[in-house]
Amino acid sequence: MRNQTKLSYLLILLIYAVFGFSCKRSNDVLPPAKPVTPPPATTQGDTAITNLFEKTPVIVWVEAAANFSRLATAEKMANVFQKLVDIGVKGVVIDVKGIPGLVSYNSSIATQLKSWNGATQAADFDYLKNAITEGKKKGLKVFVSMSIFAEGMNYGGNRIGKVFTDNSFSDIQSQVITQSGEVKKITDVYTYGLLNPLQPLAQEYESSLIREVISNYDLDGFVLDYCRYYDISADFSDFTLEKFRQWAKLPAVSKTDIVSEWTTVNDVLTPRVTGPQYKSWLEFRAQTIRDFVSKTRDMVKSVKPHLPLCSYSGAWYDSYYGVGVNWASNTYDPSADGYSWASENYKNTGYAELLDMFMTGNYTPALTGAGWWTVQGAINGTKQVLKNANIYYGGVDLGNTQWNNLQNMKDAIKMIKQQTKGVMLFDLVHIDDASTNQFHKQLYDDVKDALAN
Repeated sequence: MRNQTKLSYLLILLIYAVFGFSCKRSNDVLPPAKPVTPPPATTQGDTAITNLFEKTPVIVWVEAAANFSRLATAEKMANVFQKLVDIGVKGVVIDVKGIPGLVSYNSSIATQLKSWNGATQAADFDYLKNAITEGKKKGLKVFVSMSIFAEGMNYGGNRIGKVFTDNSFSDIQSQVITQSGEVKKITDVYTYGLLNPLQPLAQEYESSLIREVISNYDLDGFVLDYCRYYDISADFSDFTLEKFRQWAKLPAVSKTDIVSEWTTVNDVLTPRVTGPQYKSWLEFRAQTIRDFVSKTRDMVKSVKPHLPLCSYSGAWYDSYYGVGVNWASNTYDPSADGYSWASENYKNTGYAELLDMFMTGNYTPALTGAGWWTVQGAINGTKQVLKNANIYYGGVDLGNTQWNNLQNMKDAIKMIKQQTKGVMLFDLVHIDDASTNQFHKQLYDDVKDALAN
């Protein structure tokens, strides 16, 4: 595996580590075994957005660091984009802010990503501007994504990002609880330097970056990524506990009122014994994220009314509450559907209606069967909880999923493309770099074959 691909692998490995426990349900509620028919659409009614996605059924995600040298010049970008067009791709998601918080566009706010693993880009090379220029030349729609609330990373001992270089951001980084009940800064425990989403400075800073990029570039859509808490262990700072106490109208609250005992399952910290305020705590965290998404939508639409606001999340809804995200429709009630972790009011934190388009990661080789960890189960379950509130795309991880064989991968792409509004392929690096997928070959022809059927 070449150096420039390591970050992409590290990102996915963390996702699997954090959510590996999701393979087993905490209760016996499963999505329907057969595809469900969603209720009538409750779209935002913007025909320009609807038409845009009708013309963009295949999107490739382009992670910034993993593709840094691959797309480091206009010529390289033109060549790669042409290869994508030739296999049937209609759009690209250009990641312009990864976990370290460095950005891949001309910013007056954030530090730019100009070197990675010994490779450099020219000082005057505007990566995003060039992606838009080359994309439009070739008929590709160009979406932009940012890792919201991510502002640092310990990358092989190299501590990159504002949580390490700016005391004001170090102070608002997420504070996580350990198995012993001790609370520490996230960078003292984990690799990623995520901020506490509840902190006003965190929200203001991330909003300023979103406003900057949508104002200064001719984008086809903006995608929220990592718009969440780190995991179930975050955030147990005094600041958050006090805000929770006020929100829940409690005379006092302690950490043990939320979780009284922790354990580790498959190297992932997990509540062993929950306290009386656990469900309220989950609702509070989800409401925090929903409120931020709501404010983001208002801001995006005030700047560019017809610009789609999109988001990515993992497809495993049954445990995604662990990162404080309720991506379902606000008319879907998980508590009534047997999810024991959901309060009766948890449904009010659903933010599907705030998004124009939503992508899930269906990262499993198992194609059929019920449950969130099969491709079919994830499609069915997602449709069930979204209730047609937005435009839904399914995602396929080409390089990190352990496929049974090439046909297995192709079948997953076909299934998602046929049963959702579109398919998102993660990531360009796995298609273009033979060393980053299990088949040890470029996957252009195989993806083309899957998309043609």
